[in-house]
Amino acid sequence: MMIKPGITELSRCVDSRYTLVSMAAKRARMIGEKTEEHDGVFVTSKPVSIAASEISQGKIGYVRSEAIKAAEEYEAEKAAAILSYSDSQSDEEDGAGGAE
Repeated sequence: MMIKPGITELSRCVDSRYTLVSMAAKRARMIGEKTEEHDGVFVTSKPVSIAASEISQGKIGYVRSEAIKAAEEYEAEKAAAILSYSDSQSDEEDGAGGAE
């Protein structure tokens, strides 16, 4: 049985499939913990299907934690430092080659 909307459509709503799975699982648990009513409507669908539908409709979203943001900034700084170091090394090699 396939869940509608599909993975392609749902992937457009998040930055990674891991985030999608995590969001859907958390939301499905919240729906499952409630009574058999969801937003005043009797639920005939499974909680994961409802969660997928809510994600595709933009009813629920996510916010990255500060630790993840800090790690992303660190990785960006590290990549910039590596590029800078690489560029300085190639400049030194070009200068050293002309002195011989």
